[in-house]
Amino acid sequence: MKDQQRLEAAIKEARTGSSLIALIELEKLVRTSNQPQVLAWLGFCLAKEKRDFSRALVLCTSAVDTAPDDADLYLALGRTCRLSGRRYQALSALRKGLKMGRHELIVKELNAMGLRKEPVFGALDRSNRLNVMAGRVMTRFNFR
Repeated sequence: MKDQQRLEAAIKEARTGSSLIALIELEKLVRTSNQPQVLAWLGFCLAKEKRDFSRALVLCTSAVDTAPDDADLYLALGRTCRLSGRRYQALSALRKGLKMGRHELIVKELNAMGLRKEPVFGALDRSNRLNVMAGRVMTRFNFR
């Protein structure tokens, strides 16, 4: 029971931005527990404090693969991707988390990142001339 309280406190610290305190606590907890929440938030703290993006992304993606129906894990993955400079992956992860249910921190994160509309033709790259022109035309005529 005490580990669960420590986990909740560490995750709360990580969510609010005190990632150094959370990092210390989560590194202790990961030795005794491989819960997806521990892995995901440890990954975020590693990315934020130690700039260890490769290990952080592995931890977060493995946590999401273990429990794909937890929106909080997508929040940690999205924040980690954003820190590593992977904006498109961050938006994708946050949108998947939002599909699990309304999560206020995900909404705040998406608003802070700034939303872009989906490309008109999803199979093509966003910068493809056809996507750019079709997007402009559809926006001009208020179709999107």
